[in-house]
Amino acid sequence: MAETSPLGLVGDASVLIDIVDANEPVLALIVRHVAPVIIPTPVLAEIETLDEVRCAALGLEVVEPTIDQLREAAIPHPALSFADKVCLIVARDGGYTYWTNDGPLGDACASSGVPRMRGLRPLLYLVEDGALSIAAAVGTVEVIQTINPYITQAIVDDFRRLAHEADRRRTRRS
Repeated sequence: MAETSPLGLVGDASVLIDIVDANEPVLALIVRHVAPVIIPTPVLAEIETLDEVRCAALGLEVVEPTIDQLREAAIPHPALSFADKVCLIVARDGGYTYWTNDGPLGDACASSGVPRMRGLRPLLYLVEDGALSIAAAVGTVEVIQTINPYITQAIVDDFRRLAHEADRRRTRRS
């Protein structure tokens, strides 16, 4: 991976649902090649297709937030859900990166000093590392596009271009 690897990625429900529903094995690749993936229990409760047993099989780390973290997350915020706030707090307290596509969460990350990684970025790292082919990465994003209306054709086209750039970086290093 070209950039410094994060200590861990705290994924929000929407990012995790997209990946699980489109190409679940990619999560295990992200854990092996990018960073540990941390899922707070309130987020796991929002993902119908994942449970703790499946998380363990994929190498995902399920964490129970502390009472203090839950109390802080309970403070109302106009743009963030309780689970989003739990993710932000767990990421902040652990020195992790928040893995999300959500715009208001990006703003909250910036104001809290928490690094943010956009939802599809780990797939580009996998291509650059040679752990995922361009075809598999683009195919995954195309499936995500069919289930997530926020992933537009322009995003898919941009991802395809970035995946080819990541692959060129990989081949130059080889």
